[in-house]
Amino acid sequence: MSSEPPRIVDRNRVFTGWNTFDLLTVEAADGEGGRHRHVREVVDHGAAAVVLAIDRTRDVALLVRQWRAGLLAVDADDPFLLEACAGIVEAGETPEETIRREAQEEIGVTLRDVRSLGTMLPSVGTLTERMYLFVAEITEADRTHDGGGVAHEGEAIEVVEVPLPELCAMAKSGALEDAKTLILVQRLMLEELEPA
Repeated sequence: MSSEPPRIVDRNRVFTGWNTFDLLTVEAADGEGGRHRHVREVVDHGAAAVVLAIDRTRDVALLVRQWRAGLLAVDADDPFLLEACAGIVEAGETPEETIRREAQEEIGVTLRDVRSLGTMLPSVGTLTERMYLFVAEITEADRTHDGGGVAHEGEAIEVVEVPLPELCAMAKSGALEDAKTLILVQRLMLEELEPA
């Protein structure tokens, strides 16, 4: 590894919308002491926060199912993805405030006993996104409405209650495809298997 870090020598903004899309020219050291320039595509839509909401009294997790454009783009058999409640961290908002807002909008609950599980970088080869991971305990008394998302944002979200043993079995079998949700479920499984 070179002691001189890579540096951006040019940034070309290709698109600005829900996301920004830049072409970066990066100068970086090679393994032989030289430096070369590389063009890389980078998509930025900011940080995100995700929460696995668990109702221990009923032994279920509240997840959401919604269509995803990325699945449509690759002609997936099913464009709907089962995932934990998540959203973009808005300006002036903390990640915990984000998950509390998203839980109200998407799954219709007020979160309590929120616990941070750190962060993850979902696809750092092209995305700037950092995801903040949380788990929260809920009960039926925390339900405020049916959820479903925010209509003006194009959300048509189905709230899905998944029994925890079934959710763990999905993680073990590979049936749980969403990375952020899989990581949260695996973390939960590890914690519950650890000796006291």
